[in-house]
Amino acid sequence: MRRILWIILLLAAIGLLARVVVVMRNSPEIATAAYFERAREDHSRMRALLRRMPKGGDLHTHLSGAVYAERFVAWAIRDGLCLRRSDMTLVAPPAGTSQDQPCGADPSAIPVSEAVSGRNGQTNYDLLINALSMRWFLPSREVPSGHDQFFGTFAKFNAATGGDHWDQTAQSMAEMTVDQLRQYDAEAVQYVEFMATFFEGDQRQRMAQAIPEVAEPTVMMEALERQGLAELVTARAEQLSAMVKRIESLRDCGSDKRKAGCGVTFRFIAQINRNSAPAEVFAQTALAAALVRKAPHIVVGINYVGPEDYRISLRDYRTHMSWIRYLARDDVPVALHAGELWMGLVPPPDLEFHIRDAVETAGARRIGHGTAVVFERDMDSLLAEMRRRGVTIEIALTSSDVILGVRGKEHPISIYLASGVPVVLATDDAGVSRIDLGNEYYRAARDHGLGYRQLKAIARNAIAHSFLAGDEKQKELDRLDSSFAAFEQTVSSEQPAFARLRALGRALFSTGA
Repeated sequence: MRRILWIILLLAAIGLLARVVVVMRNSPEIATAAYFERAREDHSRMRALLRRMPKGGDLHTHLSGAVYAERFVAWAIRDGLCLRRSDMTLVAPPAGTSQDQPCGADPSAIPVSEAVSGRNGQTNYDLLINALSMRWFLPSREVPSGHDQFFGTFAKFNAATGGDHWDQTAQSMAEMTVDQLRQYDAEAVQYVEFMATFFEGDQRQRMAQAIPEVAEPTVMMEALERQGLAELVTARAEQLSAMVKRIESLRDCGSDKRKAGCGVTFRFIAQINRNSAPAEVFAQTALAAALVRKAPHIVVGINYVGPEDYRISLRDYRTHMSWIRYLARDDVPVALHAGELWMGLVPPPDLEFHIRDAVETAGARRIGHGTAVVFERDMDSLLAEMRRRGVTIEIALTSSDVILGVRGKEHPISIYLASGVPVVLATDDAGVSRIDLGNEYYRAARDHGLGYRQLKAIARNAIAHSFLAGDEKQKELDRLDSSFAAFEQTVSSEQPAFARLRALGRALFSTGA
C-alpha cells in the first residue's frame, strides 16, 4: 500500500514538474494574455496593446477603398483634377479646356485646388472628405443608408485612382499600394492581398462583344480565345511586372526592411464586377483566371465584387457560381463575397443559399463577410462542410456595421468560431470606413469577448489561409511566430514582477495554459 502511495506521489510530482516546464516555456504568452485580460475594461490600453500586436495579414481589402480620402484629395490637387460640386465627385478636366474654364463649361466644376483653398477652403475640404468616406455620415433623403453612402463613394474618387486608362491606373495603383504598405507596417501587419481591377472597361466590353450570345461556357470560352484572350493576358502580366517594379522603386527598401512599408509582403486578387451584363461577367472572370495562371507570383486569386444585393447579382448569382467553377477549376484560388446581406435588404429567399453555393458550387476557399449565414438553409450542415473543407471566413466587423447595420451580438462571428470554421479579421475598405486592422481586433475583443489567444490564432489564420504558395506561406508563418515571440517578451518584461508571478501561478493550477 505504501509503495502504491509513493508511486502516486511520484507520478503527481512528475506531472507537476511537467506542468511547470510547460508554463515556464510559455511564460511570455501567459503574461501577455493576463495583461490583455486586465486591460479589457480599459479600452484605451486595449487599443494600444492591439495596435502593437502582430496581426498576420489582411486578406480582404479593396485597394482603392483602403486609401483614406485625404490622400485622394492630395493626389487630385497634384494631378489637376476637378471637383464637381453638384455631387462632390472628383473628375478629370474635359478635353479642350481653356485657362478661363480649366474644368470646362459645367459651372459646378472647379479645380480641387481652388475648392479647398481660400475663405471656404476648410469647409469644402471637410465636405469632400465626408463625401468620399463614411466620416460623420447621417442618413438623408438623397442618401438614406450607410449601404448607399458606402458603395457610392467609389465612383466619387475613381478619377483619383487613374480612371479608365491603364497607364494612369497602373501609376495610381503603385502609389496606392505603397501608401497602404506603409500603413500596414505601422500597425504590425506583415502580409496583405489587395483586390484590384486589372482590365479596363473597354477591354472587358470588347471581349464580351466577342460572345455572340450567352451559351454553354465552353462555347463562350472558345469565342474569347479566338478574340485574343491569351495575348491580352500575356500583355497585362508583363505590365503588372513593370508595375511591381515601380512599387519596389517607390518603397526603396534595398536590404533595409526597417524602412516604412518594407516589412510587408503583398499580393493581388483580381476582382470582377458581378453587376455587369452576363457576357461581360464571363469575360472578366475568364481574363482574371487566366491572369492568375500567367502571373501567380503577383495575382494569387479571384473574387467577385460589387453589392451582392443589386438586381443583376441576385438574378445571376447561381449562374455566376457555375461559371467560376468552370473557369477557375482547381488551380485558381477563389475568394468570394457571399452572404453580405441581411434581413430586410433582400427578400428572404435570397438569404438562403449564397454562402452554400459559393462553397459547394464555385469552390470558394474563402468567404468574405458571410453575415447572412444565420439565414442559410441548414446552417449547421453548411458550417460543418466549411470546417471540413477548411473554408475560411473573412470577417469585417466595421463594414458589416456601416453597410448592413449588423453589429455586436447580432454578428455571427461567434457562430463561426464555435463551429470550428477558420476565421480571419479584415478591413474590407479601411479608407472608406475610416479604420485600420487593429480596430477590427479591438471590436472583436470588446464586442465579442475574444481573448488574446483567440486573436493570436486569428492572426495566424491570416497567413495559414492566404493564397501564398507553400514555401512562401511557411516563411511568413515563421516570421509571424518570431514577431509574436518578440512582442510577448516585450509585453511580459513591461509588467511588474508580482503581476507576472501571479499570472504564472494561475496558469500553473488552471486547465487553460
